[in-house]
Amino acid sequence: MARVREFDPEEAIENAMQVFWREGYGDTTMDDIVAETGVSRYGLYGTFGNKKDLLVAAIRHYEQSMGDLVWSGLRRPDAGRAEIIAHWQALRRHAEEENFCNGCLIVNVAAEVAPHDPDIAAEVQRIDKEHADLFAAAIRNGQKAGDIPGHVNPDGAAKMLVALSRGGALMIRAGTKPSELEGAIEAGLYFLGPPKQTD
Repeated sequence: MARVREFDPEEAIENAMQVFWREGYGDTTMDDIVAETGVSRYGLYGTFGNKKDLLVAAIRHYEQSMGDLVWSGLRRPDAGRAEIIAHWQALRRHAEEENFCNGCLIVNVAAEVAPHDPDIAAEVQRIDKEHADLFAAAIRNGQKAGDIPGHVNPDGAAKMLVALSRGGALMIRAGTKPSELEGAIEAGLYFLGPPKQTD
């Protein structure tokens, strides 16, 4: 008879994610994750694998959660200028939440783990590319609609926006208030140009 799973994997990975996000990968032990999730080592290993596998699952869970929170508009096929601006407004609101003092889990992992682990580096690079592709597609749509200047390089501007997002999150983790980055975001969005005039 098959063993009945006695815990919710989604809830367990959410709690494990919170530990990695708060404490970092190196300072998190399996005992910490067991204590946070209430799931035995046997249950965690059987469902997710080792600590590194847990981190990858936590990264993907975080990515999905943040996707629903701030990336949904940019994932629309017709996303353009308005969705780029709305993304940064949503990110600004999220940055004011209490737990954002932990920064961005993707950025934290990129700084701590990726330089020493090719698998984690590939995971971070995959996410960065996906985000850059979303920005680039929205920029191209905006250019077709006449909302974004045609001389803007979509791929270059998209990578700049990803870099701005990652750098801003790292600064917030180090203590910078989100409101202090408003000028940086305004400068970063300068390439959008003035909004198109309507009659």
